[in-house]
Amino acid sequence: MKKTLIFILAVLMAASCFVSCNETDPAGSESDVSTGEAGYDPETGRYVTDLPEFFWNAKDSVYASFDVAVTSDEAQSTYYSEDIGYDKYSTTDEVINDAVRRRNHLVEERTGVVVTAVYVKDVVTAVQDDVAAGSCAYDMAMPFINRAVTLAQAGIIYDLRDDRFADYLNLEMPWWDQNANETFSIDGKLYFTTGDITIMTKINTWAITFNKEMYAELFPGEKSLYEIVEDGDWTFDKLVSFSKAATIDNGDGVWDYKDNWGLISAYSDARNYYTASGESLAEKTADDLPYVTFGSTRSVDVAQSILEDFSQKNSWHIYTNTLPVSSPWVTALDMFAGGQVLFRTSVFSAIKKLRKYDDGIEFGIVPLPKFDAEQENYYSPSDPAGYAVVIPINAKDPEFSAYMTELVCCEAKNFLTPAYYETTLKHRDARDDESEEMLDLIFDNKKFDIGAIYNFGGIANMFSDLSTQGSADIASKFDSIKDSIETDIADTVDNFRD
Repeated sequence: MKKTLIFILAVLMAASCFVSCNETDPAGSESDVSTGEAGYDPETGRYVTDLPEFFWNAKDSVYASFDVAVTSDEAQSTYYSEDIGYDKYSTTDEVINDAVRRRNHLVEERTGVVVTAVYVKDVVTAVQDDVAAGSCAYDMAMPFINRAVTLAQAGIIYDLRDDRFADYLNLEMPWWDQNANETFSIDGKLYFTTGDITIMTKINTWAITFNKEMYAELFPGEKSLYEIVEDGDWTFDKLVSFSKAATIDNGDGVWDYKDNWGLISAYSDARNYYTASGESLAEKTADDLPYVTFGSTRSVDVAQSILEDFSQKNSWHIYTNTLPVSSPWVTALDMFAGGQVLFRTSVFSAIKKLRKYDDGIEFGIVPLPKFDAEQENYYSPSDPAGYAVVIPINAKDPEFSAYMTELVCCEAKNFLTPAYYETTLKHRDARDDESEEMLDLIFDNKKFDIGAIYNFGGIANMFSDLSTQGSADIASKFDSIKDSIETDIADTVDNFRD
């Protein structure tokens, strides 16, 4: 009942905002933003939209700017936005700045509208406050994916499949992530999704970096790790076995960050290795309704086996969380770059930070391992800390928001994605040809888990909770929260139907 009232209030605010912010009807414009068939145009080598002619008047101050709420560096030292605005941070690669600049300028040339990043400390809080105030400040917003759930549950963002957007948002186009569309929707409603408009989902995809020199010295008779991956034999058992051979005490009898380790990881990474096994916490029925999949024989066996290995102390891995230093994540990178660690579980933001060691370590990049050799594919977990696209319920003109979102996302596929994937990742951060090939394998098998995205009843926290405790009793942990999970799923479905 409470959330229904919130939704009704949000709708009333949206109506009020549209009247106050849209006093004049959109006027005609000469701009035509579509020059080819929808999707990919082989003649120009570019992606093009199937949008109708842009009919809003950009000379009207209401439509002069497309304002997007994005995350600043005020509270985020790494995961701040570089997708919408440019020349904001000294740490942003110039190739990324240039891609965003070119995309934004092209959009402005075609529509007369300036794409504007509105940097806020917390996007979810900013949207909530703006809806409460009825200020109509944001045409679109890009919260972290798992936090977009909060906005959807509160009923203060639009269903992107709403009929009013049918002429403007074509979510089937290649610049939208179809895996995300499939995973994030519930009961046919899609309140948030992602795509080429952001590089953050790639930045937050999980992989493994390994010390090539250490691997060659420790395993002179082995195939290269790349060959093992290509042969389909890169498994979790192999990771543990190789890591044990690399774990050596420095002689002082104290196991800590001064020793050599096989793997450095975090408490939460056990869940990533579980996802890499092909298992999920939850999936959906043919009617697009979520249900728990954890609890099957294989899922429990896989989770317990992974957690049992991670519960072994001083034998093959060390947790970054336990490093007794003021900046454990920096120390973890120092350890890896300094030749003390064979493997590091890593997202690509951390791989970028390895640039400061350019004169040191020679490292490679491989996907997270399969659970066993019988598993057909490798899977690369995409962290819920990527960015989502949402349209607030009080956007000044929802159709304008949808139109501009589609256009910006399409042109991001032409400019931003190649700048990040081909130039930054493949030709800057990957150190060898084999790693470049591994990147294709990693991103071609990117995997979202609706259970991790929505975290029904705390199901996504099971692995980090147990890792923190040094326990592998996943069956008991699951049983203790199973009722809460089922209740949360039912409530979520009810909220989406409302």
